[in-house]
Amino acid sequence: MERGSYYNRCRSGIYVIKMMRFILFIFIFGTLAFSDTFSTALGECTLEIYGGRVEDIPEIVQLLKDESVILVEELGEVTLRTYSIYITSNMDDFYEKSKGPVPEWGIAVAKLNPDRAILKSPGIANISFTRMKEVIIHELNHIYMFRIPNYYSMPSWFKEGMAMAGSNEFSLLHKIEISKAYWQNQTIPLQRLRNMSIHNKGKIKLAYGESAAAIEALQYYYGEDTPLNILDEMRNGKEFGEALESSINEEYIEFQIKFEIYLEENYNWVFLLRSAKYLYVIMPVILVLGFIYRTHRNKLKLKQWEIEEELENTEWNEELPN
Repeated sequence: MERGSYYNRCRSGIYVIKMMRFILFIFIFGTLAFSDTFSTALGECTLEIYGGRVEDIPEIVQLLKDESVILVEELGEVTLRTYSIYITSNMDDFYEKSKGPVPEWGIAVAKLNPDRAILKSPGIANISFTRMKEVIIHELNHIYMFRIPNYYSMPSWFKEGMAMAGSNEFSLLHKIEISKAYWQNQTIPLQRLRNMSIHNKGKIKLAYGESAAAIEALQYYYGEDTPLNILDEMRNGKEFGEALESSINEEYIEFQIKFEIYLEENYNWVFLLRSAKYLYVIMPVILVLGFIYRTHRNKLKLKQWEIEEELENTEWNEELPN
């Protein structure tokens, strides 16, 4: 009797364990809509998409493969390491995968140890699928930078500026924000762009815009290959500040001064477009003035033609024989 009871208890225990495993499997299967691991130019990538709300999954895989190749071809070889891309369907998943502080304004974050990028899905980030692809490329740029020696010495303006350049995110809206800040005397000095997390949501578009403008300024003053030269100097063991000075043959402070000049010379006009409501006010005025000018010009031409015709008639009458 005791042996039978013991046997039944064992069978019951095994049954409970199997049921728990089955429930866990169903939970994981229901939550994890897609998971795949594939080779890229940066190393093995694991893509995990939760919630099943993202379409065109093969397109995302191909995007990661193609963009990783572009990064290596344009910026140079880096050490291959595994990394992960997580696209989360709710805020709990987003914070769980981030495993650390995330800025209030962030729709994505890239983190080290292990290398990973965590994105909010288009549904919770309120963005389009096209915009999400830009964000993926942006975060992939950060994962690339993780592989650069002395990465820790890079300021945020360089990391974010390079990521925005790689994903073509430097839009007219960013430029308008810079222009507006310039006319309000509220641009952010380069030194305060060393750490992006200190800026609040109201300043973050300006901070990202100025970071992208800083990369443009490097290329404008010192040549198109300057950012690449900085990375090469870091590969040779230098920290960022030393690598920058070696690449531009000037002190860091000289570039900071030139950056302020670059903003003044290139973004002091865009304020005219800083708000759509101004366009609606200005455009009718411009159209009315244009109409008045054109009408006045046409009247002058008609008057001139009348005068010329009268002169011709007068000359013709004078030339007739009496």
